[in-house]
Amino acid sequence: MERTRAFTCAAGVLVAGLLAGASGCSSTPDDPGTSGKPKTAGSRTASETGAEQVAAPEERACKGGTYTWFNMQKYSVLNGVTDVQRVTAKPTKMTEPMRRLRTDQGSLTSDGPRLDSQAVLFALSVHLGFAEKGDDPQGGSGLGEPGAYAPLAEGGGEFSGLAARLVSYSFVKLVETDFRYSCGSGEDREPTTGHVSTWITDGEGTLNCDEPLTKDTLAPAHEAERLSCGR
Repeated sequence: MERTRAFTCAAGVLVAGLLAGASGCSSTPDDPGTSGKPKTAGSRTASETGAEQVAAPEERACKGGTYTWFNMQKYSVLNGVTDVQRVTAKPTKMTEPMRRLRTDQGSLTSDGPRLDSQAVLFALSVHLGFAEKGDDPQGGSGLGEPGAYAPLAEGGGEFSGLAARLVSYSFVKLVETDFRYSCGSGEDREPTTGHVSTWITDGEGTLNCDEPLTKDTLAPAHEAERLSCGR
C-alpha cells in the first residue's frame, strides 16, 4: 500500500537533509561602551559629530527574468518506520508507533540580487510540472517551504483476513537543485545564483515481512524491510 500527497534558508538521506562589533564604535550616553560601563553624560554622540551610517539599499533581481536549473537530483528516502506487528485473520489495528529516522528541512540560498523565495519555488514547481505558468504564485508552489520540515506519516490503519508480520513506513521524495536567474542579454545586470532543497511528495506504506519485495518496489520500502524485518 502506498499513497502520496502531491505538493506539500536548510534539507537530507534515509526515510532523509538549508543557513562582531569592532572596537572604537561610538555609543549613546546610556549604552555600555567597549569598557562595558555606561558612557558619561558629557560624551559626544554620533549625532553630535555628524557621523551617520546608512545601510546601502539591497539590490533586487529584475522582473521577468529566466531561470536555469542544473545539477538537479530527485530521490525518495525513508524517514520513518515502525517495529514489526503481528496481525491475525481478525480485524487488527496497527498500533506500533512510527519512529523518525531522519529530519529533512527545506532551504533556499542565493548569491546576487535578491529574489523572492516564493517566486523561486513557484518557478521550480512549473519546471517540475506541478504548476502552470498561468497559475497564481501566491497560491503556493506545492513544494516544501524553506525552514519547514518534511512530514512524517503517522502510520496506523486496520488489517484483516491474513496472519502476518507487518511494518509501516514513511517516505518523502526530495529535490535538490542549483539555479541561475538572469535577465535578457540587453540588460547589464548581475545574475542571481542559488541552491534549493525541498520535496515534492510524501507518503506511507505497509509491507509484509513474510513476503519478499520485488525489485520494482521503491527504495524506502526495501530499507524499511531491512531495518524492521531483519532482512
